[in-house]
Amino acid sequence: MRFFYKPRYGVVGDCIPYFYEGRYHVFYLRDYRDPDSHRFGSPWHHVSTTDFVHFDDHGEALPKGTDNEQDPAVATGSVYTDDSGRHHIFYTGINPGFRTDTQREQAVLHAVSDDLLTWKKVPGEVWYADESRYERHDWRDPFVFRNPDTGRYHMLLAARLAEGPTAGRGCTALLTSDDLTNWAVEDPFYAPGRYHGHECPDLFRIGDWYYLVFSEYTTRTTTRYVMSRSLDGPWTAPKHNHFDNRAFYAAKTAGDDERRFLFGWNPSKVGNTDDGDWQWGGCLTVHEILQNDDGTLAVRMPQQAHHAFGEPASVDLALDGTAWTGSAGVYRADARYARSTAVGTATPESYVLEATITFERDGGEAGLLLNTDTGAHNGYFLRLSTEDQAAQFGKIGGYRSWYLDHMPELDRPLPIRPGQPVTMRVIVDKTAVVAYLNDTVALSGRLYPNTAGRCGLYADGSSVTVAGLSLRPIPGS
Repeated sequence: MRFFYKPRYGVVGDCIPYFYEGRYHVFYLRDYRDPDSHRFGSPWHHVSTTDFVHFDDHGEALPKGTDNEQDPAVATGSVYTDDSGRHHIFYTGINPGFRTDTQREQAVLHAVSDDLLTWKKVPGEVWYADESRYERHDWRDPFVFRNPDTGRYHMLLAARLAEGPTAGRGCTALLTSDDLTNWAVEDPFYAPGRYHGHECPDLFRIGDWYYLVFSEYTTRTTTRYVMSRSLDGPWTAPKHNHFDNRAFYAAKTAGDDERRFLFGWNPSKVGNTDDGDWQWGGCLTVHEILQNDDGTLAVRMPQQAHHAFGEPASVDLALDGTAWTGSAGVYRADARYARSTAVGTATPESYVLEATITFERDGGEAGLLLNTDTGAHNGYFLRLSTEDQAAQFGKIGGYRSWYLDHMPELDRPLPIRPGQPVTMRVIVDKTAVVAYLNDTVALSGRLYPNTAGRCGLYADGSSVTVAGLSLRPIPGS
């Protein structure tokens, strides 16, 4: 079993999640990473689940077109079920050979199904950018929903304005329709002038608030959200309005009447090494979305997934020569003047490490060690930094060359105050890692090489207590 789903051959790209009759259907762009055997582009593949751990594979949903058609790459879109029960996919067809003055590289296409399993592309239905408003070749990732106020269908798209500063032309375009067939291009739905592109738009409502989700690659490579009490805006971007970090992208949502989940991919790295560049595609990561009292959003591990773990066992640490004292998962360190590490239990290939860390005084840092050796010379850290007010993930000793500022590699804002416990739940599944902090913040990453090591604790410039340090294996991994 893989906790973070990935097909046996290839990787998970952009996900198109859809909740229907008690199951979460996850359509995704499948990149085989073998163009010699599979040609350019990705088809849509289809799996479904009820718990985000066990998946039924339904095979290919939308095949790639030929090099002479609009869709040799079948790219991101959305699923919509009309009043008659017929299912519709609106998706992007991408053909780099069509990037000309007479053709369009990107266009919106249509497919239909009566059972969500067998799909038929609708010939002749294609929608292009209105070049009086939008750039010609950026026209992708359609998301279709019905406006509850007007009853009309809306289609949101990742597009770029025809004019304006190059890095700020990214926008969420809008089309409207009365019948899902005839679409009129409208003025932009959301155009803040901040990003090069608004990829993979998604929209949902919780209570009085609407949320527009999109991914950008300008200021960060991340999935963000903005919020409004009306579909007409204005759209507010809260502080820290990204759901995760660099290692979680192109996320879209699905949910029932009570809960909502965010489906994105954790990218792998070139050569399966820490020093490799981030790649497009990897494995599936699902976060559960929570609404705060002020309407802003947080995320936690899906509660359905808890059954996937084995029984917890307290972690025993080797304490001799360290600033640490305690036993059976409860420890304290007074490390105000020097860094101190304590290494313990050998870890399996896939596991969950949990702990609650409380700083006794302001200042310094402390955290978990992952896949380290007995001397804590190698491996990875999950750091709580009181100076930066952030959780940080990185490699012990840093990445790449010493002259590059590349440590820590990944971080998330997190309030850290003396006397206020920080709960940490870290899921390691082979090379993928996701940390959930205080059941509100997610921090995804990668750790290579994939060799089982040990877990542990460290503190530096701080006095901390740790409770509930325990490890649970992921059975069958």
